[in-house]
Amino acid sequence: MLKANKINKKANYAWRVAATGFSFASFGAGGLGIATVVAPLVNLTSRNSETRQQRAQQVIRYSFKGFTEMMVKLGIMTYSIEGLEKLENSRQELVIANHPTLIDVVVMIGLMQQANCVVKQSLWSNPFTRGAVRSAGYILNAGSQQFIEDCVERLKEENAASLLIFPEGTRTEKGECLNEFQRGAANIAIRANVPIRPVLISCTPSTLTKNEKWYHVPSQPFHIEIKVLDAIEVKDILVDSEISPKQVRQLNQSFYQIFKDELSKNEQSC
Repeated sequence: MLKANKINKKANYAWRVAATGFSFASFGAGGLGIATVVAPLVNLTSRNSETRQQRAQQVIRYSFKGFTEMMVKLGIMTYSIEGLEKLENSRQELVIANHPTLIDVVVMIGLMQQANCVVKQSLWSNPFTRGAVRSAGYILNAGSQQFIEDCVERLKEENAASLLIFPEGTRTEKGECLNEFQRGAANIAIRANVPIRPVLISCTPSTLTKNEKWYHVPSQPFHIEIKVLDAIEVKDILVDSEISPKQVRQLNQSFYQIFKDELSKNEQSC
């Protein structure tokens, strides 16, 4: 009996390693397909750049949603979300989330009706992702003042979609809870003066963290839990919302403290 259970566990583990590899291969193939086929077709459907970007964003949204559901059906992961309606109906907000796993952005964008997103240079230039992120009008984070201005401008557009950003800038490492926040999100928030929507993400057991290989799968399917908090305003945090380095630092620290406190409530060691 014990031997049979051990064999079953090994077979299940081997299956999830293979299924994870298949999932990531599918993601790469899908990204290439969007870049080489879907994006050019979307560009042909309208001369209006805003319309093209919205259509490309919808393609990415449904692709990411499908990818997430595929991983669930393959037995790799499960997920749950508290406050889904807040995220689905989010418009013209700065959505900030922590970043415990590689697929956070995939799950998040799959859940949002429409979203602008900040992407790093590696995704902007990667042949499997660059076509999709550029056709969707996602914003390149080159670590410059122009990046801040691009985000503010996008959020101030009429009927703008919400902007998703991860203030940590990179995933947490295995065993860690929360990286220090970079000031980009705070800089954007204080300049755009839009509602800020914190989203708390946890993953149990921990997997797909920074410096962790995709095939280092846990001994059981991992579960991603998403908690969408109520929106907050800059004026709720800062007495004086004048744009200055001091105010940006204070706002950034407040953002960090919100996430640290919420993670502590979930009995995570922050």
